[in-house]
This record gives sequence, C-alpha cells and structure tokens, in this order.
Amino acid sequence: MSIPRPLVALDIGSTKVACALGVPQEAGGFDLLGSSLVDYPGAPEAWLDDPLLVGRTIEQALEATGVHGDFHRALVTFSHPAQMYERIRSTVRVADEPLAIRPQDLRRLEQAAVHQALPVDREPLLVTRLSCAGNGFDGVQDPRGLPATRISGQFSIVTIPLAARRALVQAVESAGLEVTAIVPGIQALAAATVSRHDRVLLMELGGLSSTLAVWAEGRLQALGTVAWGGATWTRTLASDAHVTLEDALRMSLQGLHSRHPGARQTLESHLAALHEAAHQLLAREPLPERALIGGRGAMIDGVVEWLEQATGIKTELARHPRTQRIGEVGRQLGLTPVMGVLELATRGNGTAGAPRSFGVFDRLVDRTRTLLAEYF
Repeated sequence: MSIPRPLVALDIGSTKVACALGVPQEAGGFDLLGSSLVDYPGAPEAWLDDPLLVGRTIEQALEATGVHGDFHRALVTFSHPAQMYERIRSTVRVADEPLAIRPQDLRRLEQAAVHQALPVDREPLLVTRLSCAGNGFDGVQDPRGLPATRISGQFSIVTIPLAARRALVQAVESAGLEVTAIVPGIQALAAATVSRHDRVLLMELGGLSSTLAVWAEGRLQALGTVAWGGATWTRTLASDAHVTLEDALRMSLQGLHSRHPGARQTLESHLAALHEAAHQLLAREPLPERALIGGRGAMIDGVVEWLEQATGIKTELARHPRTQRIGEVGRQLGLTPVMGVLELATRGNGTAGAPRSFGVFDRLVDRTRTLLAEYF
C-alpha cells in the first residue's frame, strides 16, 4: 500500500508567504504536518514585483514548517488587484432532435462562455457553472441526461492578466517547486470557512487589494475587487504622517479607534469604497445569512463591527477551525487560505485547480472568426 505524498499549499500574498503541508486521508480531509507564515524581508511596491525575492521567501516558509522531505509540487492561492469578474450566459447546439445532454456538451458550453468573456491577454482562474436551461427546463445546475436540442448556461468567471500568472509561476519555480493548481484567494477562503449550504458575504482584506464575494451552495455568485488593502493604507499613513513604515503599521492596526485623526479619516475614505462595492453586490443577490471577513487586514481595529453595521449582517472573522489552535489571531487569519486549499485538494471532487487553459492562440482564432462573421 502506497503512502500518500504530502501536499504543499502556498498563499503568495503581497506582504508574506503562508505555507501548510498536509497528508490526504482515505476518507477525505488531511492530516496537518506543519505550517508557517513568513514576511518578505522588504516591502514590495507591487504584487510579485520581485519573483526571486518571493521564491526565497517560499523556501524560508517551507523550512519554517519544520517538515523535511522532497517536495516538488505546490498548490497555490493568491489575490490580485487586477482580477476581473463577469457573469456570462452562453448557448451551444446539442442536436437537431432532443438528445440527452452529455459531459462534452457541458464542456463546450463552458468553453463558449470563456471565449465570450475572456480578453486575449487574460487567463481564466475560476469558471463556475451557476445554472442551465434547455428544452422544458430552467435553473438546473447539472442537466446531464436531460433531453435538449440546445442548451444555455450562466457562468461566474474570474480572470487575471497573463503577466500576473507568469510572475506567480516564475516565483514558485524559482523556489524549486512546480505549480500544479492555482486557486483564487476568495475560493480558498470559502473552502476553509463556508459550508456547502450557507449563503455568505465574504470579504478578504489583503495587502494591496480587497475582494468581496457572495458565496452560496458551494458556488461563487458575485464578486467585486477594490484596489485597496492594509499595505497600501500603511504606506499612505507613513507618507501623510511623516513616520516610518513600522510606526504606520502600528497606527493602522488601531483602525477606527486610532488617536491619529488623519489615520481615521484615511481609513474611513477607503471603507466607503468597500461599502459601495458591498452595496452593489448585495443589491443583485438575496441577503446572505452571515458575513465573514478574512485576510490580515481583518485585524484592523473596528473593521468587523464596521462591516456588520454597514451591511446589517452578523459578521465574524474568517478562520479555519484548525487555525484556532495556532497561536495569535493574525497567524490564524494568515493561515486560513492555505487550509482552504488543502480542503479543496482532499475533497476528491476535482475543484482544487485552475480551469482548463484556453490558450492564447485558440482565443485569437475564436475572435478572428467572430470578426469575420460580423463584418463579412
């Protein structure tokens, strides 16, 4: 009987690298071998602006877990300020006469949605089928076996710039690892904290960006990104108050209760942008049962209470149950996404990975066909 290899999960953040190693169990789930959280030695100006520095930090994070072994592959999660979200409806033909819908029909439907939504210079990171409609049925998530001549589907699609994906892969490979799956940060957070039947508002406060999402029935329903995070606020404070980054970090953690009036005013202006993004998401969706706020920015004093008051939804910190036995709150929040990646990888449902790569050449051909059809 072969012994399962440990899985390496990495969260490549804008200020730190989180790492967790787990061994898959036959019945599902994983045994946690070790975890670590290592800050970058400097303060990067942009996400992955120095892949070699990130690679060295990944090596340090692996070493800091205290687990020794020959690790070659990594499951990676991250959040990016330039990620984009679209909800797309696509349609494909099945047959001239009603025919039972096959898995390949659903794959063609997904590919049509991605080609419709995806610019040539971007890569799909998450493609979620929300519902399908066909001859005599509507609102069905899995229509396999139902007879239809045509089928249409609605999809949630998250994309990132190709350059960002290349930088991420380069950073991980410089640490001697191969990227086997890429998971959006908000999906990892949901896997760690949201049960399948919950309807939840998720807010991930990262270093350079903040992501808000409505998650329901195990699927992404809506998403928004605001180009603001804890690190950007700290730099703004350091510049405006003429203090060091270390002093600005201490001021930022005081949050809405800071004695520095400029710090409170700056935070309130940024929270106003988050409030607007949350309002736009919730205006199109049924009200979630609860809200969860994650990322190290969730440690900013008063932010949890602010979100609860702004949305009217009971709000808690987003922490994986295993992390609640791991030291202080900041460490718990920082390690929760990698726990979510391990959860996805060990559920046996194939969700812990980036969707199939719809290559640049294929998308160029598809766009060319569309233009020819429109103009000739």
